[in-house]
Amino acid sequence: MPVRLHTTFRPLPAFLAALVVLALPAIAGANADLKVGFLDNTYAEHSPDAFWADAATLNVGVMRWDLQWATIAPSQPVAERDPADPAYRWAATDAFVIGAANHGLQDRVMFTLWKTPPWAASVKNKGALETQMPTLTAWQNFVAAAATRYSGQYTPLGASEPLPRVIAWETWNEPNAKFAFRPQYKGGKAVSPKNYVILLNALKQEVNAAAPFTPTFVAGAMFKQGSPRSNPGPIEFMRGLKAAGAKFDVLSMHPYNNTPNLGLNDGLDLSKTNPSFVGVGNFNVFISLANQIFHKKYPIWVTEFGWATPAAGKSQYTTSFANQAKFAAKSIARFRSLPQVERAIWFLIRDDISPDDPSSKAWYTTGLKKSDDVNKPSFNAWVNATKSLRK
Repeated sequence: MPVRLHTTFRPLPAFLAALVVLALPAIAGANADLKVGFLDNTYAEHSPDAFWADAATLNVGVMRWDLQWATIAPSQPVAERDPADPAYRWAATDAFVIGAANHGLQDRVMFTLWKTPPWAASVKNKGALETQMPTLTAWQNFVAAAATRYSGQYTPLGASEPLPRVIAWETWNEPNAKFAFRPQYKGGKAVSPKNYVILLNALKQEVNAAAPFTPTFVAGAMFKQGSPRSNPGPIEFMRGLKAAGAKFDVLSMHPYNNTPNLGLNDGLDLSKTNPSFVGVGNFNVFISLANQIFHKKYPIWVTEFGWATPAAGKSQYTTSFANQAKFAAKSIARFRSLPQVERAIWFLIRDDISPDDPSSKAWYTTGLKKSDDVNKPSFNAWVNATKSLRK
């Protein structure tokens, strides 16, 4: 966790203080220890040199990597707890953690473990197997293999030194969303929070057993909103985590927008006790409610957010390039004004739509660069908004 610095200052007279508040943006007096970074597996894997060059320009202080179980182990390993089992496909992840360490980000990578391989799903012969609750034994074995490999003490066959360690571990991605984690409800009762805590506890046990250091356990990674009889919203999900006895170090959230063109005004008119969704604009409400629910002020990591821009064949649920730049900069200022927020991770650096296939089903246009590597206005806006942050 970053060490917070305390500064002694002489207060202004009341009328001058009021003028300053009115005249200056929210970033005044903000937390310079906020760390910003990105989630962008595709760009990092396929264009690593360009990715790390952009990361340096964009003042990154942290990175998220999606450790997608279904990709790492598409077929069941014979020795599931052994990271050297030939069924495991670690190459892209190895390259990423080595690249991070080589670019000054040792101990600044967070893994998000999720996506159930079909062979590990607790429900067989049904669709969307990658979203299904996995069998507990298979999950424990996978986490053990990953934790061993990235413990800082594991040297792969043929390597001359151990892989860099990873100290921050996030359990699942958007576990309160039906498209990411199932089941959500049974008999009208939300079961996803309890199932999530089972996975969280198992991950903690396995990582602690493998790590010769004190890991950081990140819980939540919550989707912005709920849907009746489909999935609980983040507030309901947090209450479920509390009831299930969740124990963790950091609470994480994904405050995407609902109405892109509203920017940070999106959500300001919502309830202060039970908002229907959580965006950047009403993120202070989320923090306040989280503090009430858990009776503790957990550090908050925004482990995914962003605004999408138009692309060929894609115009819905987007905002203009100019607006994306403005909203990105204002988001950094907003998070810096909230002392509990320690990390802000944007999705993506580069759009994940092939310039040769504009109808690509990826449809991810939240990048600060277009898929043809041309910078959007948001690229420079991000650089300017983050240049005063401490690395």
